Amino acid sequence: MEVYPIVHKNLIFNILTDEDISFIEIRKMLDYLIEEKAFDKETDSLAYEPEIYEIYIDEYHYVVDVQDYEVAIYKREKKIDTMEN
Repeated sequence: MEVYPIVHKNLIFNILTDEDISFIEIRKMLDYLIEEKAFDKETDSLAYEPEIYEIYIDEYHYVVDVQDYEVAIYKREKKIDTMEN
């Protein structure tokens, strides 16, 4: 996985991914994670575990792992429309 440091809303994140993803998508994803308080977890515990999030933004489904200010993007796939005409 490649590591891409990014500054967003005066915070520094490391984005880890092998996916072909735009900065617009990453910023939307970070906005969602900030809103969900994914980065506000207490890290005093030695047993701190990363948290997996499934995120739906625009036409994509993402599976990401958040630990501190590192976001690993494991999956990016187009959403499947399950409604039939």
